[in-house]
Amino acid sequence: MAKKSAISGEYIITVEDSGTVRVCKIYDNVMGSLREIAESKGFAIDPKWNTQETGRRIVNEFGDGKMAEIGEYVVTRRDSGKIETYRTYANTLGALREIAAQIGFEINEKSNTRQNGSKLVDFINASK
Repeated sequence: MAKKSAISGEYIITVEDSGTVRVCKIYDNVMGSLREIAESKGFAIDPKWNTQETGRRIVNEFGDGKMAEIGEYVVTRRDSGKIETYRTYANTLGALREIAAQIGFEINEKSNTRQNGSKLVDFINASK
């Protein structure tokens, strides 16, 4: 269960009841994320492919035709053909730093991930 959470741009930061912090990025630029995924796997993308074709090929190559988990990335192909991508971060503090840099929040390097994540969520929610 989430104790608290915040959305900042494409990022969702969740602080669980246990204090664990999770960061997820839901991409607005799906083709950009597919390029990142392909590059990380050495998968060649034909410049003629659109987002749906690129996503279909990646999901077929690395998944079951409907979904593929590729490292920190998840690519989903809906029945309509729509492609959705998101990323979960293994390096949560690194993700928090990325978000903080975008919104002008200063990460306290002496604090741990849980403390920084909680303070960043409060900062984002107070800014709205």
